[in-house]
Amino acid sequence: MLFQFIFAVIAVQLFNGRFHYCTDESKLFEEECHGEFFIFSSSHEPPQVRKRIWDRRQFHYDNVISAMLTLFTVQTGEGWPTVLQHSMDAVYEDHGPLPRFRIEMSLFYVIFFIVFPFFFVNIFVALIIITFQEQGEKELEEGELDKNQKSCIDFAIQAKPLQRYMPKDKDSLKYKIWRVVVSTAFEYFIMVLIVLNTILLMMKVCFSQLSKKCMNPQSFCINSEIQITYRMIIECFFSYLNGFFFTPVCV
Repeated sequence: MLFQFIFAVIAVQLFNGRFHYCTDESKLFEEECHGEFFIFSSSHEPPQVRKRIWDRRQFHYDNVISAMLTLFTVQTGEGWPTVLQHSMDAVYEDHGPLPRFRIEMSLFYVIFFIVFPFFFVNIFVALIIITFQEQGEKELEEGELDKNQKSCIDFAIQAKPLQRYMPKDKDSLKYKIWRVVVSTAFEYFIMVLIVLNTILLMMKVCFSQLSKKCMNPQSFCINSEIQITYRMIIECFFSYLNGFFFTPVCV
């Protein structure tokens, strides 16, 4: 709102009283804008008689409030090309428009579109963020803690340790099966089965040319899926009931 007010004041200085026009485009002054004129809409129809009226554009910069409303309309992106055209056609105060009389006035809208949203707003937000950061660092200095120490304390408080099931008796069969299931070699073995399963979905495997019997890939994939399912059953079955839902594999 502050920056929009600043640009509104600048616009009043640039375009105050310059958005007036006569309904008869051939008349450029209010003193001449009297009487009636003809409008030729078609060569096959008689001309229409209209009255000359000295009027003002719907969006103008004659005062700060109207200027802020016009800039708000420009900022929304609706109808701003018309406002831009009227600004470039503006000549002098109480003077009718001339086409593209001051093209350099388009720089005002370029600055308003680029500098206002991308620079001033970002700078304003950055100043707010820096102010809050400095205030937070001052509070940390008063508590005899620096930023890194506070981050470590927050991490230690919010951290949650992972829970993993492990049989207590290391001599039991359950512990040995658990070691096999969680081992890296077993993980690689399952990964190989998954890769083979994916490959067999795309091709047929012939195990014996003498018997001329080709095995459908679906049957071989079923064997791989059975082995993967068997692994899941082993991991979940040899878990205690109280730690079943806390086991990462079963979850």
